Amino acid sequence: MATTDPTYVGQVASVAGGVVRIRLRRDMPTTLVLVEGESYRVGQIGGFFRIPMGYANLYGVCAQVGADAVPQNTAETPAAIEFDDADQGLSGYRWMTVVLFGEATAGRFERGVGQYPTVGDEAHFVTSADLSVIYTAPFAASVRPIGTIAATSGIAAALDLDRLVTRHSAIVGSTGAGKSNLVRVVLEGLASTTMRSARILVIDPHGEYGSVAEGRTRSFAINPTGAEARLVMPFWALPFDELLPLVFGQMNANHEATIRDRVQELKREAAAHLAAAPDIQSITADSPVPFSIRKLWFELDDFERQTFRTVGGDKVATEIQTPGDAAQLTSNIYEPYQPGSREPSKNTSARYIGKQLEFARSRLLDPRYGFLFAPEGGYAPDLEGRVTNDLAGLLASWVGHDRPLSVLNISDVPSDVAAELVGLLVRIVYETLYWADTSAVSGRNQPLLIVLDEAHRFLPDGADSAAFRTLTRIAKEGRKYGVGLMVVTQRPGEIDGTVLSQCGTMIALRTTNPKDRSRVASAFPDDLGGLVELLPSLRTGEGLVVGEAMPVPSRVRIRHSSTPEAGSDPQVAANWTEHARPSAELYNAAVLNWRRQRRV
Repeated sequence: MATTDPTYVGQVASVAGGVVRIRLRRDMPTTLVLVEGESYRVGQIGGFFRIPMGYANLYGVCAQVGADAVPQNTAETPAAIEFDDADQGLSGYRWMTVVLFGEATAGRFERGVGQYPTVGDEAHFVTSADLSVIYTAPFAASVRPIGTIAATSGIAAALDLDRLVTRHSAIVGSTGAGKSNLVRVVLEGLASTTMRSARILVIDPHGEYGSVAEGRTRSFAINPTGAEARLVMPFWALPFDELLPLVFGQMNANHEATIRDRVQELKREAAAHLAAAPDIQSITADSPVPFSIRKLWFELDDFERQTFRTVGGDKVATEIQTPGDAAQLTSNIYEPYQPGSREPSKNTSARYIGKQLEFARSRLLDPRYGFLFAPEGGYAPDLEGRVTNDLAGLLASWVGHDRPLSVLNISDVPSDVAAELVGLLVRIVYETLYWADTSAVSGRNQPLLIVLDEAHRFLPDGADSAAFRTLTRIAKEGRKYGVGLMVVTQRPGEIDGTVLSQCGTMIALRTTNPKDRSRVASAFPDDLGGLVELLPSLRTGEGLVVGEAMPVPSRVRIRHSSTPEAGSDPQVAANWTEHARPSAELYNAAVLNWRRQRRV
């Protein structure tokens, strides 16, 4: 076959589904080709190629080049390939593997392939004209630019908003690769003033994103500073199986069942104080109904401490010597029991859970857990279970305000309850939107995007935490209810594979760890796993975008965020050179913040 088209690179040698292996022409003197005044590199991993098919053109991306790209079990050159003298002698090397991703007919590009090439068809590298056809494909919804296509000059890289949100997405990359900047760029685009009803909830473990889109963000923190509002999480919204170990630690099944029954009773009694009380019979220990955890502790503790005397043949409890206070978590004091058969005797029905009760008292009084067990703003129940503000007010403060971005800064949350906290707050939001049905605030009418930074902390492979259960549920069924998930992590190898497989869009920045690259490759759609070998060589701020939110798999140069990054690297040379050595007295303030567990 002889052709004078300068874009011609070779012929199709084999086709296996969407994977095409191309035998390159030998008479190409260099991989740098000039066409109409523009230079193009041929054979670059991630480069685009075109296979003409009559009125249509198939498009693919290069995933492999060299001897390893030779079709398997090919002892001879396919007979359908035509040769001229310049093409002879190529068997065994100069091969290329291309993965098909779309086709264009009459200048209109469409994702997916309706026909396949045959052996001997020509293959061409794409020109700027081809790229303009690919990247100007119409979207069903507005797009948000995040940078430019690395292989072109000036073509914007934009994400399809509908598919980004509802089909879930993942942003992965090693430390320092530019994840925080990319997340900020995405959030700035989503907070555009053109979308009046946007709802984005950001779970921020390091306090990095409170300054994104100034004037369009509302931030919450356990220990708020500046314009941040206080973040509270009422314990009574937790399901019983998650609340019990958090408060009491480990307990045997019999005691757990007894406490479950009492929690159900307390919730049913307290439900009468709600403005809109549900049917009493529908309330269980898992229902998000306020009740007094202090009253529960006091009752359990009092039962353990009681002593008895025999009066008229019956065991009668001794009188209280020093009354306790449930609100202050102080115990009733009884006459001490006597050893042996002497009286007063211990409670023969005692559960012997003194260790768990002491653990619970310590936790309920710990100021680090005040956001959970003593939430401000009217969410802390009194001893009768009355509250002045209910879950609806909490949810409205998070995602029902007039700004598109809600940033929940959980950097001050104790690490041992971080997963439970994230699980609780996401569960509150998701369950409310689920039960909103068809109202205007439901996810289907006002979609919600949940952005989860440091996702490997909350979605580790094989975990069984509150966060894991809720977030995997959203990954599997959130699309039906208008709730999207964006997971951001530097360790994709540690994240549950099911969650990553549910992400329709993957933005992979530089990733060097082999285990992480393997997990990313397994999550890549469209047989593009071979492109994962590009990840270690990507520049800082450069990412490989594959999946539904981008019309084609693309290497993208991410633009810089318009707001400074809280998580950016310190300027070591500048700080050590230009700044005077600070006063040693400042260490006193640092230690004081550490002791009181909040920054001032």
